[in-house]
Amino acid sequence: MITIKKPVGKIISSISEKLGVSYEEVEKKLTGSFLPVEKNLYVESSKCIRCNLCFEECPVSAIKKPSVKNPAEIIPENCVKCEICAKTCPVSAINVLEGKAELKGDTVIYELNEVPVAHRKIRLKEHCIDMDSCIKCGICEKFCPTDAITVERKNSIDINLNLCMGCTACEKVCPKKSIKVENEMGKIDFKKSIFLDNEKCVDCMVCSEICPVSAITYENGKMVVSKPVCIFCGKCEKNCPVTAISIENVMEK
Repeated sequence: MITIKKPVGKIISSISEKLGVSYEEVEKKLTGSFLPVEKNLYVESSKCIRCNLCFEECPVSAIKKPSVKNPAEIIPENCVKCEICAKTCPVSAINVLEGKAELKGDTVIYELNEVPVAHRKIRLKEHCIDMDSCIKCGICEKFCPTDAITVERKNSIDINLNLCMGCTACEKVCPKKSIKVENEMGKIDFKKSIFLDNEKCVDCMVCSEICPVSAITYENGKMVVSKPVCIFCGKCEKNCPVTAISIENVMEK
C-alpha cells in the first residue's frame, strides 16, 4: 500500500485552475468525509509478451494492439474497468490498482492498493510450425515466457511442448507466420453477482443504453440481465437513477 498526503488547499487551487471554476465551488464538492474509490489498470510493459490475448478478449476495444516493438497499452477513455484483460494476461503484466481518498481536517490522504486478480486458465491444445517457411530469426524465443523455444539463429529451432503454455505469443510475433497455436481458454471468474430489483425499476432503459456489452434488455414488460454476458463493470449500477441494480462480491466458501 502507498499512502500520499496533500494539503486540501493546494488540491482545491489546482482543480479550480484546471476546470476554470471558483475555489469555493470546488471546496463544496470536497466537504464529505470520503472521496470516491477509483480503480485503474495499467500494463507493465517490461512483462508484456505480445500474445495479443488482452487485445482479443477486451469487450470494449480498450486495448491498443501490441506489436514486436510496442507492448499492449490500455486506452483509458474506452476502459470500463472490467478487469478481463488482467484476468486473461498469462504473465500477470496487467495490474489493477485501487485508490481511495479520505479527507481529514485540512489534509487529503490518498491510499493506493494493488487489487488481487484471479487469472483464467490457458491450456495448449496444439502447436504447429512450418519448418519450410521458418527463418530461425529467434523472435519467438525472445517473447516465449516459459523458455519453451530454443533457436540457433538461421540454423535450427526446437519447441519443448512440455513447457509451452499455449499463450500464442510465438505465433503473434513470427514475421513469417510460420507458427500456429491452438489453445483452450478457461472461463473468467468474476467473483461477483448482479441483481436487478424490478420492484424498484422504472423501465427508464438507462442501464440497457449504457451497458457496453448489451447484457441488459427489455423483455416481457421488464428489464432483464443476462448474467452469462455481464462483465460486471458497474456502469449500470452507478447510473441507475433509482438504485434498482446492485453488484456484490461473492464470498468464497
